[in-house]
Amino acid sequence: MLLAGLVLGLGCGEAKDTPSLKAIRALHEEGRWRDSLPDLRALVDENPANGEANLLLGTALLQGGDAGLAVWPLRRASEHPRYAVPAGLLLARAMLDSRTAPDALPVINRVLELDPDNLGALALRSRAHLANGNLVDGLADIDRVLERDPHNVAALVPRVTTLIALDLIDDAEAALATARERLATTDEPISEGMRARLCIAGALFSFEKGDLEIAESQYAECLEAHSQNPLAVTETAAYYDLSGRPEDATKLLQEALASTPTSFFRLALARRMRALGDLAEEERLLREEAEQTATAQAWFNLADLYVNREQFDEAVLAFEEALAAAREASVMLRFAYADTLVQAERYEQARSVADALEEPSLRDLILGRILLAEGNAAAALEAFTSGIRLWPNNPSGRFLAGEAAEALGDFPRAMSEYRESLRAHPGFTRAGLSLAELQAVSGQDPLALDSLSRHLRARPRDAEALILAARVAHRTGRHPLATRMLQRLAAIHGHESVAVAEEAGLLAADKGAELAVEAIEHSQLDLSDPANLPALESLVEQLAELAQHEKAEQRVAAALEAHPEEVALLTLQGRVRERAGKSPRESYEQALALVPNYAPALAGLGALAEAVGEHQQALDLYARSEEALPGHPQTAMNVARMLAALQREEEARERLETLLRRHPREAEAALQLAELLVKQGELERAATFAERANWLRLPEADEALERIRSLHDESATPQDAGAAR
Repeated sequence: MLLAGLVLGLGCGEAKDTPSLKAIRALHEEGRWRDSLPDLRALVDENPANGEANLLLGTALLQGGDAGLAVWPLRRASEHPRYAVPAGLLLARAMLDSRTAPDALPVINRVLELDPDNLGALALRSRAHLANGNLVDGLADIDRVLERDPHNVAALVPRVTTLIALDLIDDAEAALATARERLATTDEPISEGMRARLCIAGALFSFEKGDLEIAESQYAECLEAHSQNPLAVTETAAYYDLSGRPEDATKLLQEALASTPTSFFRLALARRMRALGDLAEEERLLREEAEQTATAQAWFNLADLYVNREQFDEAVLAFEEALAAAREASVMLRFAYADTLVQAERYEQARSVADALEEPSLRDLILGRILLAEGNAAAALEAFTSGIRLWPNNPSGRFLAGEAAEALGDFPRAMSEYRESLRAHPGFTRAGLSLAELQAVSGQDPLALDSLSRHLRARPRDAEALILAARVAHRTGRHPLATRMLQRLAAIHGHESVAVAEEAGLLAADKGAELAVEAIEHSQLDLSDPANLPALESLVEQLAELAQHEKAEQRVAAALEAHPEEVALLTLQGRVRERAGKSPRESYEQALALVPNYAPALAGLGALAEAVGEHQQALDLYARSEEALPGHPQTAMNVARMLAALQREEEARERLETLLRRHPREAEAALQLAELLVKQGELERAATFAERANWLRLPEADEALERIRSLHDESATPQDAGAAR
């Protein structure tokens, strides 16, 4: 509110006051931020260079909770000499609130160039440095604040925790003593929250110093004195985790919620349940929060959970509850609702909601989403580009533009958009992972590792990113990094088996299958447990490489003895028998007797039919597999291949085109489509898809591309050649 007060205090317009600006400032003085938005947008549309209108618009959006939308008008206002300082401060705050701390630093630096003694700017810059992990620079700014304002108690505790993080234990001890003395002697009122932070800082200091008994006692004292303080509870829970007592951490959060049933503790416990893999309890807690508090934010949190789980119909219902609970729904809430409607394939409903959005950039993003979902990637990219022009630092817009560019096969453009999304807000989307995947495919391994590092700082438990990081690190000879990535992967609930399988794969590539087998067998995993199927699959694959087929069959048989009706194990048994030169049919049929539409078993039978030239039977089985596992690229490719074998080339082409719109990096599908297009005489389009397969480094694509280009050159008439010249 202090920064908003600075804005209100400006008082007058740029050239002359207008009735509209007077009325808007009056609304702001009453705290009616949202009521001012229509007039402010009209003023900015009429004159985009109007500094005060942009400043007031950014202020209203920021105060209304739309920090991301506030960035662009505040950036415009900060370019005006009269408003550079107040707009710059608000812009930096908006960037920090929307988690784009790297962008905040140059903005704050410009404010300090204009007003070097601005303590608010120094405090914001210290916050930005710390958010970016620049502890040394953050500490330097805290010291500057204290040098100019020695009685600034708000800077004392962050100084202690930053010194601890830098492992400057002696300095931290002195800073802690200073903070305790200042808080004990100051005449200023000290909040309970600040006292709790200081108490926890003291306990953390003792822990980092190695005085574990003292730390234990101090954390207990902090809890006793500040039992309802969120920071005291969550930091003590973190201490329990670091001390190898995760059960105590969970129990502490449960007890805190029972004694103080606040939203903070309920949401903190829900996050912990997710981390522990108890997804049902996470959902129960979030639904309890929504139903008990009946706030838009609580329903939004539940909707977000469903979106992340791709339960879009449930997410739509939760968003509708959020809209009903909101006294006045924010534009970002309505945008999220429209976005979820698109993902639920309710396109007309999404268009209707998007049409009512006041922000043109958000309307464009939803339109682009719809067009992309409908398969019109070119028009979608146009819409995203339009939205980005109005809101260039929007991480979602940049990410979606990257997806549209990928669907068109324009991988360099996609990488550029993903890079901008990652820069704007690491972790807000999966842009960092998408960028790294393309960089890895195109041979840019060091850049891929950098992108993954930034992504994983924001999403430390992203299993896909950890797997890719381990593979790329191993490929580039950075074996300690690969090991750390696999250790982090194994620490994620339910991923220990995946980590073991990944380690075995890397060992096999480097040192052979024998060591890979040894690693799995010494992992202490129960390989008869279906939860550890990835490790068992890796084991039997390596045993097959060593021609130890009997041993592979025995390992699968042992798992089946413990779980005779586990269809995944029956299907694996079929694959193992096939590698040994035996018939897998009985295993696949047993799996289908238990689960009639089990996709892997259907695909296995389809492959058997294909191998003996029974293409129609193979097509029927592959089609059933695709129906059971919709959206999976391999099932669609199997169907397309059989359609082509049956001379149903137009259907095969349509299937491959649809597949590549949804999965543009499927190099084999791109080459398969290129070959079909050659048969149909469309050599230019064939070359386009062969180029895609070549960019994705499919080994056989280079030769195919040269052949298609030669055919294209041979087919060109002299008249065509003359026109080309």
